[in-house]
Amino acid sequence: MIEQARAKKIPGAVFVVGDCENFPFEDNSFDAIICSNSFHHYPDPQAFFDSVKRCLRPGGRLVLRDVTSASKLFVWLMDKIELPLANLCGHGDVKIATRETVVACCNNAGLKVEKFEIRKGMRMHCVVRKV
Repeated sequence: MIEQARAKKIPGAVFVVGDCENFPFEDNSFDAIICSNSFHHYPDPQAFFDSVKRCLRPGGRLVLRDVTSASKLFVWLMDKIELPLANLCGHGDVKIATRETVVACCNNAGLKVEKFEIRKGMRMHCVVRKV
């Protein structure tokens, strides 16, 4: 994805390859962090939220978008059938996050969930703030 972003030649943009569970940035570096369609690849969701808290400035926000479902059956089917099949093609999927997982990780990191919606049945839209 970094190579695709670089190909767009966005003026002033710097693209960094790093570990999402241990961001390679200084504390209080960002007003906003956007995580779109990659969260289900992260082996340690809590480490991600801890890293987000460290790197956000006070009042900063995380916008998290990924696949999920309010249905425990659909999440189970994705985790047990869809992700393993996708991984046969090299996708690197780990686990589908539920609302409960996201809220618990945010609480543990000291972040506040401002909005959590499931749009179109399978799309998480979550906004989190560092207080």
